[in-house]
Amino acid sequence: MIRLSQKPKNLVREHLEALHTSSELTRWFRRVREPNVEKVTVERIIAVLYREGINPVLMGTHGLIGYRSEPRATQDVDVLVTKKDVRKAARVLNEEYPYLEVRDSSVVMRFVDPVSQKVVIDVMKPTSQTMRMVFRHSLKIGKTHRIPALEMALICKFDAMTAPNRREDKRLIDLGDFVNVVMNNRSTLDLEKLERIGNLMNRRRGSAILRIVEDIDAGRRVHL
Repeated sequence: MIRLSQKPKNLVREHLEALHTSSELTRWFRRVREPNVEKVTVERIIAVLYREGINPVLMGTHGLIGYRSEPRATQDVDVLVTKKDVRKAARVLNEEYPYLEVRDSSVVMRFVDPVSQKVVIDVMKPTSQTMRMVFRHSLKIGKTHRIPALEMALICKFDAMTAPNRREDKRLIDLGDFVNVVMNNRSTLDLEKLERIGNLMNRRRGSAILRIVEDIDAGRRVHL
């Protein structure tokens, strides 16, 4: 894990401010359209897990929201926990939100709104090499949770937007996030580290990610 002294000075503040804004946007939407899951918030989920001694890594939009130029809302909360904490996390979240349906698989435990059938919480399991690498390349946000380091966040976003089963609308949102994060953090982005971590999991992935960054730098349209 990266030490606190290695983080950009304002990252913690920017992450927490963006997280609060995103949460408020989602809460407003749910109050109007999905009141049954209005209390399913990222802050509450983090607090519930922290009380049980679980220090999750926020993934997905919530994990990279502080790297973006501006926050945006997202419907689901993705948390990555260690293998030993998966069952505990599932238990305490089920106790906190007993009205959600739990759907377990080999890679993720989903908590689903039974009314809308939308996923509102994903407890991600460290079954893949990429997910296990996240723990090694994460940043502490106070005592309650962690987020992926910048380069790791981009690698995870690249994996999402190139997944063969990814919906096209989600893929385009992923690409927009990727471009925005690169542009907003270009001066601190470590390309050597980005390529090295990417290649650890797939020899072609690091090079593919760098080509996208080169297109962004050159102002070219990005093609996946």
